[in-house]
Amino acid sequence: MSNATEQLQEHRKQYLYVKRTNGTLMREADKILRRFITFCSPYLEDECCLPEEAVKIWNARRSNESDSTLRHRVNDVRAFAEYLQSKGIKAYVGDKIRSERSNFSPYIFTNAELAALFNAADSLPLNPTYPHRSAILSLVFKTIYACGLRISEIMHLTVDCMDFENGVLTLRQAKFGKDRLVPIHPVLLEKFIQYKNTSYFPKEPKAPFFPSTKGTAFSDNAIYDAFRTLLLAAGISHGGRGHGPRVHDLRHTFAVHCLRKWVKSGEDLTVALPYLSAYLGHNGLQSSQIYLHLTAEMFPDIVDSFEKKFDVLPDWGEFCETN
Repeated sequence: MSNATEQLQEHRKQYLYVKRTNGTLMREADKILRRFITFCSPYLEDECCLPEEAVKIWNARRSNESDSTLRHRVNDVRAFAEYLQSKGIKAYVGDKIRSERSNFSPYIFTNAELAALFNAADSLPLNPTYPHRSAILSLVFKTIYACGLRISEIMHLTVDCMDFENGVLTLRQAKFGKDRLVPIHPVLLEKFIQYKNTSYFPKEPKAPFFPSTKGTAFSDNAIYDAFRTLLLAAGISHGGRGHGPRVHDLRHTFAVHCLRKWVKSGEDLTVALPYLSAYLGHNGLQSSQIYLHLTAEMFPDIVDSFEKKFDVLPDWGEFCETN
C-alpha cells in the first residue's frame, strides 16, 4: 500500500468518526469508501488526493446496476471528497445524484396471503447440507412481519439481542444510528423459546440469531431468493425484482395491520401513532403517517381526523422505500 493510499485510509477513518459522532450510521458508506480507495490507489502516485479521472471512472454506471446502488456509490464518495476539500486536500467533487420522485406503492398482504406465505415457509424443501434451513427461515419471515423489522435489522440480530425472560429484542445501531427495544408478541416469543431449545440454536452471545449454512448472517440475496420461493408456493404473483411484493412489504403490512386493529378497537390514533413510529424506529411521525393512505380506503374517517391534527398527509413519492 502506497503512502498516499495509507493517508486516504486515515482520512476515511477520521471522516467516519466525525459522521458517527454526529449520529449518522455509516456502515454501508464505510464499505463503499474502502472499495473506492482500493480502486483509486493506482491513480494516486505519491499525492494524497482524489484525482478527477479516478472519480469519473468510479462514477460511471456499471452493467445491470440499479439506480439506488449507483446513487449511494457516487454520493458517498462525493461527501468524502467534500470532507477532504474542507481539510485542504485536493479532491475532485463529482455531481450529486438525486433520487427521482418515486411511484413506489407497497404491497399489503391480506390475512389469507400471510397465512399461505407462512404455511409455505413451514414447508420449505429440506436442504441436505442445511437441514434446519426451513425452520430458521420460517421464523425469519414471521419475525419480520410480527415485529415490523427491516431486513438489515433481522440480519444484524445476534443471540444476545434477545431477552427471552421479558420478551424484548434489542436492535443495536439500527437505521439513523439508534438502538431501540422491540417488545414481541407472546405467540412469537413462544416460537423463539422453542427455537432456543433446539440443538441448532447458536450458543455464542455474538453469533447471528438466525445463522446461515456457514454460521454467518443470511445475505440479502439469500433472503430474497427464499422469499420468491415462498411467494410461488403461496400462489402470490411477483412482478420481478424491484416490483414486488418485496420482503420489506411485510414491514409495511405490519404497520397497516396495526392501524386497522386500532381503528376497529376505537383507539385514538393521534395518541397511538407516535407509539407505532417509535416501535418501527422512524425518525419522526411523517414516515408513520404515510401508512394512513393505505388504510384510508377501508377507513375514510382516518384521513379526516389526521388532516385536522397533522395538516396535510405526505405523498408516497416523498416516502423512502426503506423506512
